[in-house]
Amino acid sequence: MPREPRNIRDITPAPPRLFSTRYYPPSEQFEVWKTRMASLVDVAPPEGHGPAHGFLVEYLTCNMADVVFTSGRFAAQSFARVVKPSHGTPVDIWWLYRVRSGEARFETAERRIHAGPGAMFLISLDQDFRGSITDYDGLVLGLPRQSFADVADQLDGVCNILLEGNLIELLADYLDRLETRITLMSSEELRQAGRATAQMIAACIQLSSDRLEQARGAIESVLFERARLYIESHLADFDLTPDRIAQQLRISRSALYRAFESVGGVAGYILRKRLRAAHAELVSSTGRQVQEIAYRHGFKLASDFTRAFRREFGVSPREMRERMRRRSTTG
Repeated sequence: MPREPRNIRDITPAPPRLFSTRYYPPSEQFEVWKTRMASLVDVAPPEGHGPAHGFLVEYLTCNMADVVFTSGRFAAQSFARVVKPSHGTPVDIWWLYRVRSGEARFETAERRIHAGPGAMFLISLDQDFRGSITDYDGLVLGLPRQSFADVADQLDGVCNILLEGNLIELLADYLDRLETRITLMSSEELRQAGRATAQMIAACIQLSSDRLEQARGAIESVLFERARLYIESHLADFDLTPDRIAQQLRISRSALYRAFESVGGVAGYILRKRLRAAHAELVSSTGRQVQEIAYRHGFKLASDFTRAFRREFGVSPREMRERMRRRSTTG
């Protein structure tokens, strides 16, 4: 196993390769693995594990153009990934796990799973997560977003959920069979198999997402609450847009739109919140200019604020302020 960090974006087609810590002294094996994974996740050995115990990781991996197929054994460990928006370009890769033996636990902001032998689940590398595995044997497939553009929203939607159903069982059988053939394939056969595997994964996961519908209401309420808190703490930001919110919360735009569908959409919700906050300040503070109040609540132009205010409340900001003044003097 190379000592340098893994380049997750390298999906150049390549024949199967074996990586192993077996050939390093036991005292160095965990550090080799930690360095290998440093660009993706922070890993730690299980509690009580000492260097003298060694740390065996051994797997076969094959870049098949549309998927990266990995099969092997991984020593017990814990891990965490924190995505930093400042790092720029998203990774745009999912990991699809197929557990043969051992257990895996994953947790994101919205969901947590405990996966045992036979389980299959999906994790996004563009989402914060943490977890752990016992001594694990199974498959891990890297799925580049560019290979799944047509079903990207569906894949985002079923991340960190145990995938079940007849189609998932069919997919598991297919992947197990593919593993037995992968070392026998030519370069062109690997390309074709990679394309077929991507299509198989897309079809099975997309159609198995019926189970998600049962939980969609609860999931969307969690997303709505997270977005609501973010919106209310950034109302004064001129660049508070649905795209920015989705990026900051690390969710897809379509998931954000669904969560706000019942309240008239994300942009409409932001506008109403800004107008109500401006209204409250307008009637309680006589010292600030209307333009200043508009600016403080995310409106660059007083004219835009006035038009939106009139549509929402039926009067202009100045008319509202004058009305409140008359009430205070006559009361």
